[in-house]
Amino acid sequence: MSPIGYAWLIKELSLRVRPLATPAEISTSVNRRVDTPHRVLFPRGVAIEDTLVGHLEFALRHEGVNLEIVDAVFEHLAPTDLSARLEVAPNGVHIRRACFLWEWLVGQELPIKVMPTGGYVDLFPPKTYVTAGASTNNRKYRVRNNALGTPDFCPVVLRSAIPEAPSLAELMAEAQRMLGEVTDPSLYERALSYLYLSETRSSFEIEREKPSSDKQERFVRLLRRASETSKLTEDWLVSLQNTVVRDVFSQEASYRTRQNWLEDATGRITFFTAPTEDLRRVMAGWETFINDNGRLCSDALVKAACAAFGFVYLHPFLDGNGRLHRFLIHHVLTHSGTLPGGTVVPVSAVILKHIPEYLKVLAGFSGPVTQLWEYIRGEVTPHITSSPGSRPYRFIDASREVAFLHRMIRLAVEEEIPRELAWLSGYDQAFERLDAEFDLPRDHLSALIRMAQSNQGRLSANRRKQYFYLPEVVLNRIEVVVQECFGAAEGAGPSAL
Repeated sequence: MSPIGYAWLIKELSLRVRPLATPAEISTSVNRRVDTPHRVLFPRGVAIEDTLVGHLEFALRHEGVNLEIVDAVFEHLAPTDLSARLEVAPNGVHIRRACFLWEWLVGQELPIKVMPTGGYVDLFPPKTYVTAGASTNNRKYRVRNNALGTPDFCPVVLRSAIPEAPSLAELMAEAQRMLGEVTDPSLYERALSYLYLSETRSSFEIEREKPSSDKQERFVRLLRRASETSKLTEDWLVSLQNTVVRDVFSQEASYRTRQNWLEDATGRITFFTAPTEDLRRVMAGWETFINDNGRLCSDALVKAACAAFGFVYLHPFLDGNGRLHRFLIHHVLTHSGTLPGGTVVPVSAVILKHIPEYLKVLAGFSGPVTQLWEYIRGEVTPHITSSPGSRPYRFIDASREVAFLHRMIRLAVEEEIPRELAWLSGYDQAFERLDAEFDLPRDHLSALIRMAQSNQGRLSANRRKQYFYLPEVVLNRIEVVVQECFGAAEGAGPSAL
């Protein structure tokens, strides 16, 4: 078998790009295109010009738009080769797209002699990709630029990554309905506080950190402010970073100015973050993306996933990126209009219960990108000999991330919110009944209810010893009431109270 299209370009030019999931190849065993789990097969007689431009046109036609590879090819492709091909086929769909991409990515004009006159064509086929909320027409090549971003940060998302149902709007409406059924104003506010604190603790626990009560409260306030600031800037992100990091020594005054990386327990490097020398360029593109009013990306789910995961992949700070990445999900949802300000969907609480799946999503990006770096391991820091530049960080395929976020939001709405509201209801019922029966200190009664509920309605022998001064009949009665009141809230946890 022989490579064709993107695979041929990677091999021919020795491009330093992430490997293709399904490279295209010529096969003598097929007489039509055949898509397999690991490659795409084309018959030997497939029409293609065996040149850089020919394989680029073939790839754009048959394999979609891989901006990382296209941008890398342009470092080796003479602009006159594109111009010459356009003169031969001025209305060719894919050469026009290639010429547009050259000027868009490289930032230089091509010396063309013939102007296309055909109808406008889409840069990204809308049936395959999630496209811009409002495309812009390029009159020179008659191409509709419907990319989700700019050359400085342009995620790509396959439409197949978004489940047809339930939609994000339907999920958010269901969350509002459930919260709206809490008719008691004081209980409603406690329910929101419960969800905010649950989300806060979960976000820190994902990082294996137990925050102080002061830090918890600051992060809760941060979540409640997710809808306040419509435009994210470096200064505002710095202020958020200062809020969520461990201590004053981890606080930063700007985006990082030195390279960082992540290691596992053995000291093996698992991820190199975006190169410092290109960080400001990529962050400027990211800021344009997240601050856009819907012209670039009008799909709230896609925007939340691309903005949040894009942020953690770029890693603009030395510490605090993970917590900010999860905060950004709430920021985008509230500013998209799908989630009213002042409410929260406990996404981090669900992610905490699906850590292996979460880490697999992160590794899907970090693993292939880190392999593009060349370095020598040192005793303390690696000596980097070569980096891939910002290209793989600017052009992320966020399809996996979008699908994951949809699943986490769905579980948060369909399982987590009902479970946490049921726990709150059960707690209130148990407290009211027991407080009327026994004259116990309120904090003791609260603790006993939580202890019993977390142990399947039973107080353990150790807990009974801890409260030795209470009569056996009181402890037994607490168990009975807890079992009765929490029957519909089984499995919920009291961690946020």
